[in-house]
Amino acid sequence: MNRSILKENAKLALRENFPAKMMLFIIPILFTIFETSSSSYRFYEADHVFLASLFGLFGGLLSLILTIFMFIINASALFNYIKIYRKERKNPKLSNIFAPFSDGTATKILAVKLARLISLIILACIPIIGWILAIYLALGWSQATFVLYDQLEKNTYHGALGVLQESSQKMKGWRNDYFIFQISFFWWYVLQIFTVGLINFWTIPYINMAHAAYYDELINH
Repeated sequence: MNRSILKENAKLALRENFPAKMMLFIIPILFTIFETSSSSYRFYEADHVFLASLFGLFGGLLSLILTIFMFIINASALFNYIKIYRKERKNPKLSNIFAPFSDGTATKILAVKLARLISLIILACIPIIGWILAIYLALGWSQATFVLYDQLEKNTYHGALGVLQESSQKMKGWRNDYFIFQISFFWWYVLQIFTVGLINFWTIPYINMAHAAYYDELINH
């Protein structure tokens, strides 16, 4: 695939009414900025035994709830981005990203995320062979969120494993290309660090729209 064309198409898809499209990722954007700017404070806080113990008591549960919430919000934003890229949604609203919590999609998103995450964690515990297989499967499952969206739209969803399997099938012969595509955003990630996450107001919408463009090209190739 021509990565330059995909990125230009992503920019074009974002150009009109960009603020509304950016707002679909406003929660992840603000979260990453907060995480970047507060890292030094957390190191300071860890030196205080009492505060650290309180964080240990409540932090685990809070972190789990936040992780689940972010899984669903991110996937919902990607659902909207593929709609925007396909010109099926022109005027997105922030409320669109909360739709999975009311239409039952949230459990399906979570099922796919957990199936992928648990599988990769298990493989990561197996030195060398497990690591290699985890990378191979992760690249194959990289389109799972978009595949889930299409399956839900076509009413062909039959479980999380079916989503992962279809994603893997679509990625046959494209794993190396997708890996290079991911690496091509390297300097944008570097800028995120140097700008304390402020550049995320552009990079997160841009990179995610580029991934939507990649998926759409993949299934039509």
